[in-house]
Amino acid sequence: MRHFSYRSAVLATVLATYCAAYSAPVAEPSFITTSSSIAIRNLDQQIAQLGDQPGVEELLLVRQRFLSDFEALNRACTLTEGRSETSADLLRRARTRAAVHRFADALGDIAAAERQGATSEETKGLRASILVATGHAYDVIPELQADLVHRPGFASRSALATAYAEVGRLSEADRLFVAALGDLDTTLPFPYAWIYFARGLMWADQGGDAARGEANYKRALTYLPEFVAANAHLAKLEAARGDTASAIERLERVVVASNDPEALSLLGKLHVQGGDTVHGREEISLAQQRYESLLARYPLGFADHGADFYLGPGADPERAWVLAQQNLANRKTDRAYALAIKAAEATGRYQEACDLLLKTQSQSNKYKNRQVSLVKTNAR
Repeated sequence: MRHFSYRSAVLATVLATYCAAYSAPVAEPSFITTSSSIAIRNLDQQIAQLGDQPGVEELLLVRQRFLSDFEALNRACTLTEGRSETSADLLRRARTRAAVHRFADALGDIAAAERQGATSEETKGLRASILVATGHAYDVIPELQADLVHRPGFASRSALATAYAEVGRLSEADRLFVAALGDLDTTLPFPYAWIYFARGLMWADQGGDAARGEANYKRALTYLPEFVAANAHLAKLEAARGDTASAIERLERVVVASNDPEALSLLGKLHVQGGDTVHGREEISLAQQRYESLLARYPLGFADHGADFYLGPGADPERAWVLAQQNLANRKTDRAYALAIKAAEATGRYQEACDLLLKTQSQSNKYKNRQVSLVKTNAR
């Protein structure tokens, strides 16, 4: 399933532009938003009105993020790859490159934009989100904390929340996510749905709290029922607790409306488990074709999703190992290490799995020591 660390931070920036041992859950606010169907229709109208003008890329990324519209992603990437004359062009290209996990290229664009006059206020949020995505959350947390003090708001709170979640400070992250919702001054459903989705991923995947994860996914879907990833993750939790019928019904709605291979592969897996082997295998085969198409165009952007697929319904551990290694080389996060270790074990590479585990432990100890040093410094 999708990991949210990069996407939460970058989408916070995009949406801010577009919209101008854990403690008990915090109290949940309630927000009135435009109906999702109207919001999506308005988004599509804005995209049509802008045509190929600069700025349409952010709207296309929003459409891809929530509706798994890969044609929108292709168009955004194509448009920005052809524009690099101004600092604004370079920053737009950095966002789309980062969206497909071309992190080194995106950082290069940010540096080039600064050489052309982009200010640190324009670049630091995007740069920080990429550093969090590539396993450097501890390094940027002090900067994000300072940014929250100087510029409190949706973008700064959600960015710091994402970094806290990445390093395991889940309760603090959750409080910041809730506070970020309170900062929003829009009736658009997209940012509300995204924050609840990010919280759902955090609690279900990192906190091991399926019930809390499910509750947040459901809240996301009250704002945006069409949200593909939220539906897919919720279906996974429903199936895990035995409500297979609900999961299948949910996924069938999703695959009719989108080309999302993750939802399709999970649906195929559930059909096979339920005895509908022929139908299920057809769905898994189609999911594989979609993954390979995406991997051919965006090898880094879908290496992690592809590895997950081949460790599961795709049943090709060797392919998963190759993809997991590519993903780990691109971003050394805890999840990237865990995925590589799982792939190593699945292919019988037990020495490689042990070596990777030792690296994760060494990295964790290094960060813990750094955190203790920072605490001592701040206490003086």
